[in-house]
Amino acid sequence: MTSIERIKLLAERADIAAEELLEFLDSPAGRRLRRVLAGAVIVSVPLIMRIPGLKQSPLGRIVAITGGSAILIGMAEAIRDWERSETRTGASPSVIDVPPAPA
Repeated sequence: MTSIERIKLLAERADIAAEELLEFLDSPAGRRLRRVLAGAVIVSVPLIMRIPGLKQSPLGRIVAITGGSAILIGMAEAIRDWERSETRTGASPSVIDVPPAPA
């Protein structure tokens, strides 16, 4: 097997694994996992940022200066609220019904 064939095989396997991960994250169990992990991050970030040794480290100073806590919390909320947008095979597309504007 040549190196190009190995790279193609690895890319194919990674694509399948990514698709399976997205399927899991879109399942009811995946939604629960996302809610729990995001909640843990949201609750723990302010506590972690109060650790004295972390604030004195270069990484801790960068996070404090850039408002990294807010960014991390925003990312956790985005993970928690993520919904898969692409239409899967066999699934009907989402329809948004907009009421008519008042005259």
